[in-house]
Amino acid sequence: MRFARLLLGFVVTSLFAIAAEPAAERVTDKVVRLTDALEKDPLGDQAAESRRWLVEWLTDTPDYTVTVCDILGPVPGKKLKYGGELMTQLLFGNVVYQIKNPTQKDETLFQLAGVESVLKVYAAILVKDPNSHIKYFDDLLEKQKQGLLKEQMTPKIAKACTNQIET
Repeated sequence: MRFARLLLGFVVTSLFAIAAEPAAERVTDKVVRLTDALEKDPLGDQAAESRRWLVEWLTDTPDYTVTVCDILGPVPGKKLKYGGELMTQLLFGNVVYQIKNPTQKDETLFQLAGVESVLKVYAAILVKDPNSHIKYFDDLLEKQKQGLLKEQMTPKIAKACTNQIET
């Protein structure tokens, strides 16, 4: 009888311990979480490590394909402060849109989601470093405020994505 109580106590304690453990985060949830964190604080202490992890994951995953289209104006061509942060965010915003919309196959929407993510990062960078304005992105932010971003970007995406690179 004493053994049965001990066994029952062990089983109940084990079940509570298992129930108290947080569920393992799915990798796609981590991608969304890190991308969101970068949009809010692209220059934070963990930002570089998050970018490294996201680029490595994106390079290795067979589940998602991001087409890199030349739609960011001076990025990546010119050496601009924060150019790397903006370029990689295009990829992350694109793949997050794919994760959240698994039945969607419209490349224009993928690219547009990437640009929206870039603009969040750009705006957050300007808060921390107001002297980092880039006219191209200032213009895109203005188009976004006017509700004209999709109209502005769709022809650029169509043209640029004919000569694309996939990652």
